[in-house]
Order: sequence, then structure tokens, then C-alpha cells
Amino acid sequence: MGKGFKKFKRKLRIGALIRAVIFGLSLGGITTAVQLLAAKLTASETDFAAYILYAAIVASAGTLLMLLILLPTNKRIAKRVDNQLALGEKTQTMLQFRKDTDDMAVLQRENTDRILSETPKKRVKGVCTWLFALLPLAASLCIVGTILVPAKEPPEPPPVVENNFAITPWQTQALKDLIEKVRTSDMEEEPREGVVKQLESLLVKLGSIKKEPAMKEAVISCIEGIHRVVSEHNTYDLIASAMYKSPAKTVQDLGGAINSLQALLIGQWMNDTQNALMDQSLTPGGLATGITQSLTQSQVDGENEVCIALLAFAVKLAALTEVSEDILAPLMAEAEEALNSALFIQATNQEIEDDTIYTLLSIFGMKASEVPEHIFNDPDDPRGEEDYEPDDDLDHIHAGGLGSGEMIFGSNDTIYDPDREAYVTYGEVIKDYYAKISELLVDGKLPAELEDALNDYFAILFNGSDQKEN
Repeated sequence: MGKGFKKFKRKLRIGALIRAVIFGLSLGGITTAVQLLAAKLTASETDFAAYILYAAIVASAGTLLMLLILLPTNKRIAKRVDNQLALGEKTQTMLQFRKDTDDMAVLQRENTDRILSETPKKRVKGVCTWLFALLPLAASLCIVGTILVPAKEPPEPPPVVENNFAITPWQTQALKDLIEKVRTSDMEEEPREGVVKQLESLLVKLGSIKKEPAMKEAVISCIEGIHRVVSEHNTYDLIASAMYKSPAKTVQDLGGAINSLQALLIGQWMNDTQNALMDQSLTPGGLATGITQSLTQSQVDGENEVCIALLAFAVKLAALTEVSEDILAPLMAEAEEALNSALFIQATNQEIEDDTIYTLLSIFGMKASEVPEHIFNDPDDPRGEEDYEPDDDLDHIHAGGLGSGEMIFGSNDTIYDPDREAYVTYGEVIKDYYAKISELLVDGKLPAELEDALNDYFAILFNGSDQKEN
């Protein structure tokens, strides 16, 4: 192709590139204006970095798309040149026969190229020049207009509506019942008095509270106080935590059994440890040292029942001069009984604490999720019953949790007896209760199926009171 054609080809392609860039930048500017306007009208927070990023993406995509549309091929250039210079189809013919060596074709190409070379570039114009001049103007007006639009003020947050609260007679009586239940419970005296004081203080405080959030805050504060009072006396978890850190696995396992408050696991640990001492895979002195070191690290008061039981066990282990079943069996049995008795006291404290907290939540319609996690969850090593395999051959292990075996009736809860106008234990009114049911049984007012169920129920209760070993 001749220089004349290349001149117009270069001009039209550069013009197409410039138009595509103008279109892309204008589109990016309009995109920025739209985003800013939306932020102003919705009172949203402006994020100029994100706006610029989106505008750059749109501008690039717009430039590429317009370049694909506008960038002319050789045929389109030849046709445009012929139309705008009124050359008929000379340029198109020159392009079509550019490789022809015939004398007429060569002469035609030379003649056309001469005409193109002598024609100024400005005689041939690109596509829609006026439109691409208006695009930047439109984008600029959009940006300026958006800047001038006043930003909408963000709506004020809705007022916090606090539900009113007034303690009901039922809640008052339920809280008094709970106080009386704790006061007559088997919890140790000092923590029991502390829990009662927390509940009495809550009862007084709720009388002057008028809003539900304040009520919940007072209940949570009371629960935390109850937990703090009981935790100051219950030390089994501190001892277990110190034992978890012992390098000796046997001591770690003892910590897991203690932390579970399961007599079954205490007995199993004693049995396993006795076997280990018998086959000499464990030495009495090493075990005694591990236990005493853990107790020292726990910083538990030496007068604590659990600490006393463990120290006595460690002292007797350290004093052993020989190991035999006759010596170990009574020693382990004595240690098991002493440790379970000590843990039973703390298990009772824990059980009454949990029952009191859940009763409080029930009285005031609150959920456990509203209580701080540390009240219910132990952050220490989470080992428990699943870490131990049960052994059906261990006849000496106590079944179930820690207990004294002295419960006579089906329940030792206190209930209000309207005849006596006082709180009494369940066992004191069971006979009166049975007498009332017996009247219905004698009169034949109950279905036969229900009669059988009630007879079985009271048989279990009374057998349990007469035969303590069951």
C-alpha cells in the first residue's frame, strides 16, 4: 500500500483510539458521580477508594469495548476515504488489487496513491466527532452536579425502648421460696449464708427497679455473686487444674477424676493405680511426690477437705516400704472413701449453686446465654467422664455421682405445707400425701391403670426409706 493510504489509515486508527479513551474516561466519571450521588441520597458513608476502583474498572471496560467497535479495518478505511473525497471506488479498487502486477493495476494504484498523498488529512474525518466532544462535557456536568447536591442527613437511631418492669407477687413468692430452699439445703454453712444474702439483697433491689434491662443486670450480678461465694469454698477445680499440669499421667488422670465429681471415676482411678503399683510400673514415692507438688502449685488452703484427703493419701504412700495387695487394698479403699467424702461436700455446693442459678433464670424469664460464660464453663482442661473406660469387674466402685447413701425419701427438698404454715421436707408429708391418694384408690375414682402406677410409685418411695442400702 502507498504512503497516501497509510497516512489516512494512521489518522483514522489514532482517532478511533482517542475516541475510545474519551468514551471510557467519560463513562468512568459518570460512574463515580452516580456512586457519590447514591451515597448522598441514602446518607451512606462515602468510600472514595472503592469509587475510584469501580470507575477504573468501568473506564477500562468501556475503552476496550469502544475500541473494538470503532477501530477500522483496511476495507472500512478505503470506503470512508472514497466517500469523503468523492473518489468513487478508487481507494477500494487499489486495496483489492494491491498485489496485482498487471500494468493497468499498477498504473491505477500509482494514480490513486498520488491523489491521496496530495490530499490533506483533515479532509477525512472519523466517526461522530461531535458526540465524543460532548461525552466529557456530560461527565463533567454529572460530577459537578453531584458535588453540588446536598448530602442527606443520616437518620437518627431509633430511641431505645426499655420494657417496664415491676416484680409480680408470683416472682416475689418464688424468690422467697428459693431463699428458704437454700437456707434449709445441705450446702456448707459459710457459702450457704453467702448465697442467701445474695438472694435477699436481690429481692430488696428488685422492689425499686422499674426497667427490664436493670432487672436483668441485677439478676446477673446476683448470679455472679452466688458463683463467687461458692467458688471461694469449692477448690476441687483448682486442684484438678494443678494436676493437669503434672508431667505424670497418673496424676493428670487423678485430676480428671476429681474435676468430674464422679465417684465412679475416683474408684476406677484407685483400682488402676493399685494395679500399676503392684506391677511396679509406678512407684509409691513417685506418685506421692506428684500429688504433693500439684497440691503445692494449686495454692489451696491446707485445711480444705479435699486437700487434707489427698495429703493423707500421699503421706501414706511415701511411707510404704513394701508393696503388696494386702497393704495396698485397704490403703486405696481408705483413700477412696476419704476423697469421695470430701468431694461430696463440694459436689453438694456445686449442685445447689447450679439449681439456684437456673431457678433464678426461670423466675425472671431469662436464658442461660445471658449469663457470663465463666459461670457455667470451666476454662481449664476439659477432661471428663469420656476419658475413662468403665470396668464392669470393679465391684468396689460406687455407681453414679458422689453421695452419702443417707437419703431416706425420694426427695429432701423443702416445700410449703399450708396445714403447718411452714416449710417442711418432703419426707414429713409423704404419709399425708399417700393418705389422700389412698382415699381415691379406695373410692375407685381412678382408672385401673393409674391405680397400678400410683401403687408402684409409693412402693418405691417407702421401700427406699425402709431399706437404706437400696
